[in-house]
Amino acid sequence: MPQRFIAPTENDTSVIFPLSIGRALVEVDARQATYDLEGDVLQALMIAGNDYLPLGVAPSSCSTRLDSLDYRFTRRDNIIFVYVNEDFARCGDDTLRPIHSGAKYAIHTDGRILRRMIDGVDDDHTVWRLGTSDGGTVTVVTEPGVLPDPSHLDAPDSGVLKVVTEPVDMPGVLVIERLEAFQPAPEGPENALGASSMPFDAGTGSVDGGTTGAPDATSLEP
Repeated sequence: MPQRFIAPTENDTSVIFPLSIGRALVEVDARQATYDLEGDVLQALMIAGNDYLPLGVAPSSCSTRLDSLDYRFTRRDNIIFVYVNEDFARCGDDTLRPIHSGAKYAIHTDGRILRRMIDGVDDDHTVWRLGTSDGGTVTVVTEPGVLPDPSHLDAPDSGVLKVVTEPVDMPGVLVIERLEAFQPAPEGPENALGASSMPFDAGTGSVDGGTTGAPDATSLEP
């Protein structure tokens, strides 16, 4: 069996995964279209797939092959964000169980994994919508477990990492509304706060009317 390439891995928590699909989301399907895929993107997809499946497991069954996974990606400058989802229904075996169910990667064009988020394992940033004193709202990204309020926006070391100015429409991203007297549930495997690691579930909604159904691929472009 050929040795898989092992990408250098970092844990750069300053890397925030995109909250917006950008200009659009396109599904590669059977429409006989022609696509142009850069080598940097192909490399990132291979790195994510090889990292996600356990090393040393021979691809003897559908569940341990790269083609049992679904992939989404988006590029922001020199970082390619890859979202991996397990879809073993195509294997024709209802007894298969996911390894993790999904993950997302921030991969530099030089091949480094800058950040890896395994669903149900790693603590992700949290996206909040806050009410402001003037009656408006603001959306922010915080460190895991932080319960923000508007006074934190200008406070150093408050846990607020980013004030969001882009639309929050990446499939599967959950925006938590900060309510008065809101108390966060204790963090743990059964009470994970923040965005889902895998933005494949286009049915996941958000409090500000975000994604409620699958995007119309016919109206989207890469």
